[in-house]
Amino acid sequence: MGRSYHDDNYGCYEIRDQDDVDFYFETQRASRRKKCQGCGRMVKIRPEYAYCNSCADRIERGGDF
Repeated sequence: MGRSYHDDNYGCYEIRDQDDVDFYFETQRASRRKKCQGCGRMVKIRPEYAYCNSCADRIERGGDF
């Protein structure tokens, strides 16, 4: 396997085995298109999330909107 994927929930990550594939598809099934409260883009994220991965990373590094 060893392929990299990008996802608005978790950013870039590598899929190494079937468990990773299953997790990726489950995350995609559970995600919904919604407006990120940070950047305002329409992204596909889990319903309980308010920010895309890029904005969440920015917040963790002390960034502000």
